[in-house]
Amino acid sequence: MIDLLKDSSNKTGLAAIGIAPAIDEVIGQFPWAKSVVCAAISYLAPEVEADCGPISTGLVARFARSVDYHRVLRAKLQLVTDAVLRMHPDARTTVCVDTCPLPERKLAVLSGIARPGKNGNVFVDGYGSWVVLGEIVTDLPLRCDAQPQKSICGKCTICIDSCPANAIKQEGIIDRTRCISALTQSSGAIDEQHREMIGNRIYGCDTCQQVCPHNKGIQPTSPEFAVNTFPGKSPELIGLINLTRSDFNNIVAKSSIGWMRRTRIRRNAAIAAGNINCEAACPALIEMLADENAVLREAAQWAINKIRCGS
Repeated sequence: MIDLLKDSSNKTGLAAIGIAPAIDEVIGQFPWAKSVVCAAISYLAPEVEADCGPISTGLVARFARSVDYHRVLRAKLQLVTDAVLRMHPDARTTVCVDTCPLPERKLAVLSGIARPGKNGNVFVDGYGSWVVLGEIVTDLPLRCDAQPQKSICGKCTICIDSCPANAIKQEGIIDRTRCISALTQSSGAIDEQHREMIGNRIYGCDTCQQVCPHNKGIQPTSPEFAVNTFPGKSPELIGLINLTRSDFNNIVAKSSIGWMRRTRIRRNAAIAAGNINCEAACPALIEMLADENAVLREAAQWAINKIRCGS
């Protein structure tokens, strides 16, 4: 079976594939499960330099700048599933790509395809931590010969020392009440004490990956993620602040950040505008003061006070 999986992995462009046992967390969701096929794909695309125009843009983490990785990885895992079912037509399978409460990183380590890092991410040989994970849960009792490896980090603490939010508390333990990536994805209002450290980030944060020595020299390998599509690296803040329901449905909803919904995106854009003193955003922020959503009204007022619009 492992030969079949590796052959399918090569044909579909996966970065790695392996087999993990159906641990308690998996059985809790899928009582029939016997094994988990774990896979990774690299989302790294060539870095795009920001325009040298007016400072009015946000910043999106690299995994979310192009096509929705959930769709890309799910399609590849479905091809692997089809290959398995041709050999075992009666097998039961379920593809999971960030859609089930599974411990993806733990499973990736158990399958032998990845090593854990102090920044809470996992590292795949040749691809660093610039990967996303997915699984095929199955009732097939697949053989798992992999030996889980220890942390890749050794004594290095560069990511811990470099985290702008001081959110990496100990090896692999992240304080999600401070983690910038988690904050940008959270619902409701973001505490004022945490807003300035977000900077101009709209979605996610790459700092702990950018500084990691094991990510140096990693080359982009997945053409799917080189497609120039919304949101890109540096979306215009004013457009996001003014984001209408129609534009959200037509442009944003199908993108990698569409799952956050319109309110969170507009909130983050308002905070980013305040943090970079984007005076051009003042008219949009003032208009946001009349929004029916209290979270948006408060974020707009905070940004206006930061920029000192009208003073």
